[in-house]
Amino acid sequence: MRRQGILVLSILMSISTLFSCSTHENSSKSSILENCAIHHDDEFGGAYIDISIDDFNKKGFTFGDSVSLTFVTGLEVVKYEDLGYFSGYYVPAGQELLVGYKGYDYIKCCVNYGEDIYAKHHFSDETTVTITINEAGKYKAVEETLSISYSDKREEYDSDEQFANFREVTVGNIKPGRLYRGASPIDNSRKRANTVDNLLKKNNIAYNIDLADKLENIYVQDKYVIGDYMKDLIQNNKSVFLGMAAAYKAEDFSNKMKKMFLMILNNDGPFYVHCLEGKDRTGFVCMVIEALCGATYQDLIDDYFITYKNYYGIEKGSEKYNVIKEMHIDEMIRYVFSFDEKTNLLSAGYYSKARAYLENIGLTESQIDAVQEKFSA
Repeated sequence: MRRQGILVLSILMSISTLFSCSTHENSSKSSILENCAIHHDDEFGGAYIDISIDDFNKKGFTFGDSVSLTFVTGLEVVKYEDLGYFSGYYVPAGQELLVGYKGYDYIKCCVNYGEDIYAKHHFSDETTVTITINEAGKYKAVEETLSISYSDKREEYDSDEQFANFREVTVGNIKPGRLYRGASPIDNSRKRANTVDNLLKKNNIAYNIDLADKLENIYVQDKYVIGDYMKDLIQNNKSVFLGMAAAYKAEDFSNKMKKMFLMILNNDGPFYVHCLEGKDRTGFVCMVIEALCGATYQDLIDDYFITYKNYYGIEKGSEKYNVIKEMHIDEMIRYVFSFDEKTNLLSAGYYSKARAYLENIGLTESQIDAVQEKFSA
C-alpha cells in the first residue's frame, strides 16, 4: 500500500459541504463520497467518518474494495491510496485500512495497531474527507477469508465462560488460580457485563485490570454497567483503569503497561485482565506474562486462539485459523517480542525477550523478578 504525505495546495478548497457528505456513482462502480466531516476516535486512535457503515455501503462501496482517501484541512491535504475497505482489521500490524467494524457507529480510517493518524496529521473538526473506489473487489478474497463476526445472544453459546470469553490462564508455569482473562465486566456494548461480573465472583477475582476504560467515564456513559462485585472491587481500590489504545509501540502504551505491572506488584491475585472483548490488548498483556513464565510459541498461539474458538467457532487447522495465525497472531508475537521477519518463531527464545520488553518499558531487574514470582509456580 502507498501513502502520500502532506501536500500544500495552491487553491482554496470549498468548505461549503463541511458537515455533509455527497456521493456520485456510475455504471463502473466508481463511487465517490465527497467532503464528509470526520471526528477523532480518542479511545483507539484514527479518524471516524461521519457516515454509518450501512449508509456508506448503500452508496456503492463494498467490503473488499480498494479505496483512496483525501483528507483536507484548510490548504493542507493528506492522501491515502489503495487502502483495503474491510469489515474487520484484516491487514498486518502497522498498515492503514478503512474499516466498518461491527458495533461501530461510523466507518473509520486508521492504522492497525499503529499510530493515530488523526493526531499525526493534526486533523480537526474542520477536516473533511473524500473517498473514491480505487479498484472494486481488489481485496475481496482477503475479506471473504478473514470475515468473522459473533453473536451477542447468550443462548447461542454453550456456557457463560464461552459467552464471556472467560478463562483461567495456565500456560507455562503460571500458578493455578492466579491469572484470568476475558471480556469486560463493565462495558456492556456486547451485552456481557453482567455475565462477567458473576464469573468474577465465582472465581474470587481479587484485582481487576481494565486495559480499555478510563475511570472518569464509567459512571457517566450509558454503555457502562457496574455490577455488585465490580462495584466492591472499585470501591476497595482493587481495580486499575488504564484507557489503553491498541498502538502497541506508542510511548503512552508502554507507560500504561509499566503502571499496570507496578499495580500488580502492589496487589494480590487472582488477577483478571480484560479490554472490551478480551482479545487483542488482553492478548498482548497475557503474552508478556506467559512468556515470562516459560510459555512456548505453541502455548502463546493456543491460548490466544481460544478467543477465536469462543467467539467465532474457528477450529484449529481450518483455513481461517491458518490465515489468522500467520497474519494476525504471529505478527503480534513479532511486535511483542521484537522479532524480525527472519526469526523462526517456533524456536525463538521468549523468556529473555519478555524480560527485555519489561526492562524497555521501565521496570528494574528486581521488579521483573517480582512480577515473575507473582505469577510463576
